[in-house]
Amino acid sequence: MDEEIRKKHHVREDLCTNRPKYRDGRKLRAIKVYTINQESQYLLVQGVPSINVKSELQDLFASFGEILSCERLENYPTEEFTEVFLIKFARLQSARFAKRFRDDYNFYGGVLHVCYAPEYESVDETWAKLEDRRKSVIRRINLIERQAQREREEAELDASAAAASGDAASGSSETVVAAEEDGARFSEDTPVVIELPEEFFFPSSYDLPPAEHYQQLPPPPSVGQTVPFVYPSQLTNPIIVPHDQRLSNPLQPSSSYMASPR
Repeated sequence: MDEEIRKKHHVREDLCTNRPKYRDGRKLRAIKVYTINQESQYLLVQGVPSINVKSELQDLFASFGEILSCERLENYPTEEFTEVFLIKFARLQSARFAKRFRDDYNFYGGVLHVCYAPEYESVDETWAKLEDRRKSVIRRINLIERQAQREREEAELDASAAAASGDAASGSSETVVAAEEDGARFSEDTPVVIELPEEFFFPSSYDLPPAEHYQQLPPPPSVGQTVPFVYPSQLTNPIIVPHDQRLSNPLQPSSSYMASPR
């Protein structure tokens, strides 16, 4: 009966030393990968000292998640002065972490050996475990597809941006080529010729004031002659030409701006 209870996967195996370097981790292990069929919410803890430490053992594993039960197996074959406990977790993920971090753990002078015990599962618990695994795989596949879709969209945006920059670069290169061609036709030594109409140099007529607006000014005084001062208000017929008319008539005599005796 004892041989039937003790399963092959309950026995501690030797550490694997011939594993390739790319698959070997920081710590040597006998088994690195478990399938969903081998994993379980039930953990078999062997090597617990027989000193009534059930509550301490339960507290040690409770840090990884909720524990539904913790029972000592009476008929399980053990070493002398040790006991075997069966711990059931509420979640499979909690059992994974407990198996990883509490295997080969020093507990009150004894070394614990923790292994999965899927043979204690019921049919409903096995079905729930497989269904949870199926949903987890679907979530990961959807996540990978979303990431691939995002990468494709980013690649398309980068390609469109590169095409737009390429068109702009080709347009600028055409402009540079055209400018170089124009520069080849017109160099710094080429004289610039501006054609102006003949009326700009030889106007046909000027807008001069009529002759009656001019005053006959006296001859300039000789040396030593006294000239009476005359205020502008005393002039009989002062002629003041507007500023714009002065600029438009460059040939207008300066004496027509203000006719006053000297």
